[in-house]
Amino acid sequence: IHGLWPDIKGTILNNCNPDAKYAPVTGGKFVKRNKHWPDLILTEAASLKRQGFWEYQFKKHGTCCSDLFNQEKYFDLALILKDKFDLLTTFRNKGIIPKSTCTINKIQKTIRTVTGVVPNLSCTPTMELPEIGI
Repeated sequence: IHGLWPDIKGTILNNCNPDAKYAPVTGGKFVKRNKHWPDLILTEAASLKRQGFWEYQFKKHGTCCSDLFNQEKYFDLALILKDKFDLLTTFRNKGIIPKSTCTINKIQKTIRTVTGVVPNLSCTPTMELPEIGI
């Protein structure tokens, strides 16, 4: 997961409350979040200490839905949606694996079968797929 970005009619909301406080997590909550939403730059120990990636995501995006979700529920919702759609397993089942080639249409159709929507695919100039927006 990179982030859970709330939007209104396709417009992503950002920095709705930059003064919001982030409450670090520990124990089982840290373990679960770090397993499914890791900071890919820091070691696990450094991530436990700093939690800057999650703080950034919460302040930039999570604060924009704070009338619906507090910090804990914001992160829980992201993990619930990750498990619900399970794109990595869906891709593997359809033969879409890292370093393989396939059409954009196949990727969109595969994602649409589990989400019901056409995804926003962000490709690099060399047609690598680093980001999928749902």
